[in-house]
Amino acid sequence: MPTHFNFNKANLLGFAFIILVFLSCEPSGSSLNETESKVRSTPKKEIPKKDSTIVVEREFPKLDSANVESFLSEYFRENPERRVQVITRLGTLKVKLFDDTPMHTANFLMMTKRNYFTGTEFIRVAPNFVVQGGNNESEIEKVKRILIGSYTMPPEFKKERIHKKGVLSMARAYKNNPIKRSSAYYFFFVQGQKFNEPQLMAIERDSEIIIPDWKRKIYKTIGGAPHLDNEHTVFGEIYEGLDVLDKMAAVKTDGGEWPIDPLIMQIDVIDE
Repeated sequence: MPTHFNFNKANLLGFAFIILVFLSCEPSGSSLNETESKVRSTPKKEIPKKDSTIVVEREFPKLDSANVESFLSEYFRENPERRVQVITRLGTLKVKLFDDTPMHTANFLMMTKRNYFTGTEFIRVAPNFVVQGGNNESEIEKVKRILIGSYTMPPEFKKERIHKKGVLSMARAYKNNPIKRSSAYYFFFVQGQKFNEPQLMAIERDSEIIIPDWKRKIYKTIGGAPHLDNEHTVFGEIYEGLDVLDKMAAVKTDGGEWPIDPLIMQIDVIDE
């Protein structure tokens, strides 16, 4: 049996003022495409309920695409932590979050501190490409998404932040998303692969991009997924545990790239 992390449901739903939430509700704008499409429902987890409602507490305002930028900007300034650890049954990834992607860094840090990710699974494993997680469809996660809000984030593309092996990047919808706004919940780690010159030339042709010499050197020696550059926002990088990422990318999956044995995560802030 895979290891399942113990966590307190009250902590998972710890917010500062009281609100009634109907479990039948779904957040608006929750349909996701392309990179985010490999999501399926998991067995529902029991949530204490009374008369079809649950009393929980809220710490922050409910977020949407109109207020999220101002909220995350303030959160970034008030929360200086920039290192987190992702604990799985295969080992631990230690990740540094970047200062030059404040929206994405603040969002991930907020989700971590609010225990959103802990207890969820990595829901897509594509060897030599990505390991993706950040969301489940259990009742607990549905309630938490209702409380946190439904929103996307503006892209924070940086020339030097490329999709080399080991980086942390945010998924996004591809349809009806011309400015490439990021998902609030789905993230992925790049395992990628090493490329030779003919392969890089083919990517340039097929993706209609130009890969400069400095990038070519990285993708030839370190590896990654160059066609994702300027399509998804890179906002962090594994600084310890790349071998664990390789183990995660090697797990057996079903036809939908979902790990057959659940790959459950616990994400904590590292005090360093």
